Amino acid sequence: MSKSFKKIVDKSDIFGGAARFLYADIGLAKPDQLSDVYDPATGVLASGWNDFGATDGGLSITRGYDKETWEVDQVLGAIDEFITSWKMSLETSLAEASLENLQLAWEGGAISDNVVPTPSESKLELGAPETVSERMIAFIVDKRKVSGVEYVRAYIFWVAKYDGSDSAHAYNKGEKVLIPVKFTLLADPTELAASAFGIVLDQIVA
Repeated sequence: MSKSFKKIVDKSDIFGGAARFLYADIGLAKPDQLSDVYDPATGVLASGWNDFGATDGGLSITRGYDKETWEVDQVLGAIDEFITSWKMSLETSLAEASLENLQLAWEGGAISDNVVPTPSESKLELGAPETVSERMIAFIVDKRKVSGVEYVRAYIFWVAKYDGSDSAHAYNKGEKVLIPVKFTLLADPTELAASAFGIVLDQIVA
């Protein structure tokens, strides 16, 4: 027995793996439970939610804050610090290089179809917009299966915007094409401070 009596608190909270990455237009009712995003029994998305599809290299969320530090002449070190702003971002690479994903990741313009030629053609306009679209985004991950029952966790963010980072869309021999994308997650001023960025929904292991 360890002298510190170290132990695992709850093995069901140790999990990982790929995520299902989703988005919805601003204005859609904000989810309050998993069924507002998708049906956990069938996987069918609720109205208004869409799949980004496959990703590569994982999906990562970053959260931190900026601060102001106070010092005084009499002490050789900071005596206090104050949060000035919170910041969050989400980063991944989309492995499905569809025009729809390019439109979302690069703040593209309209997609139109031309059925005159054979085969038909789609056209995505790439311009220089002065503003960037806001969307809700979410991702769902599988938790550990417990006693034959599968559980999930969902992260939902109210306001996400393409952050303007360079997105290298490369075509190389023997490599699949990826669309790297990074979203800035913004605080929603219509929400209470406690849930300004979003929520995490976690199915409780019975």
